[in-house]
Amino acid sequence: AHGAAVKAYREIGKHEIGLVVNIEPKYPATESAEDAAAVRRAHAYMNEQYLHPALLGHYPAELKEIFGDAWPHWPAEDYALIQQKLDFVGINYYTRSVTKAAESYPLNTGVVRQPLGTYSETGWEVFPQGLTDLLLWFKQTYGDVPVYITENGAAFYDAPKAHDGRVEDPLRVRYLHAHLRAIHHAIAAGVDAAV
Repeated sequence: AHGAAVKAYREIGKHEIGLVVNIEPKYPATESAEDAAAVRRAHAYMNEQYLHPALLGHYPAELKEIFGDAWPHWPAEDYALIQQKLDFVGINYYTRSVTKAAESYPLNTGVVRQPLGTYSETGWEVFPQGLTDLLLWFKQTYGDVPVYITENGAAFYDAPKAHDGRVEDPLRVRYLHAHLRAIHHAIAAGVDAAV
């Protein structure tokens, strides 16, 4: 559907077209080989599964490992169709995942909550460095595709009272400042990113 839509738009459109994904960096809970393998599976499943076909023309090998015989053989025509030229990729970034090996279907992974982390009301860890790391990984893996940060933000407790007609919201302000700095660090390292 993605490849067919891009192709159809190219035939009639005059504007840029891209792909938007919600992705999240994965970090190992320990230095063990089992946790490193769990990170590879989780990263392939959540991040590369959507970007590799569109930008590289193949799925990550870990998906065959995850799904076994249930993973289909994709014809070359499918890859040719999905790998349409994109003008940009939009990235939605909210949090990271510290990942460990665990018995779970289908990934055999688990998430380790960070005891010193700051968490939003949704239970997502606030981790601006993850955005920098994610953007650097994207450039290293997919090259110089322009990137827009299409979603970012945090659900924090809302102050019940306004002062002088304004609601004080220091947690969100701090969150946005830190994430804008994270994007700036990635841009300084050569990533073609914008908000």
